[in-house]
Amino acid sequence: MPRGFRWAVYETDDGRLFALRVDADAVAAGDRGWLTTSVSLTNPLPRTWKPRIVVGIDAQGHIRHTRIGRLDAPLWTGAKLVFQYEASDGSVQAATVIGRLQEQKTQPGP
Repeated sequence: MPRGFRWAVYETDDGRLFALRVDADAVAAGDRGWLTTSVSLTNPLPRTWKPRIVVGIDAQGHIRHTRIGRLDAPLWTGAKLVFQYEASDGSVQAATVIGRLQEQKTQPGP
């Protein structure tokens, strides 16, 4: 699997495109919906926004999550119910989807 981070395209719920730095492994996994074409033509995702995520649970009972680039990504639509991630020991582990959290646009503090 590739290492590090890459810029990828995040599509908001209302169809706007933004650039977001994403773990290279997540970009390479097609089930998360990340695109890397035309990323240089987009502005970075505003800091006050939180991208959508899928929440999973692994075999040891630990909660895992992964960001999702588009609404039609298989992990977001439910077409795929398991995602892989790299554990701290370098092994590839699997997590079963237990929930999804919609993107959030937060307001700056007082």
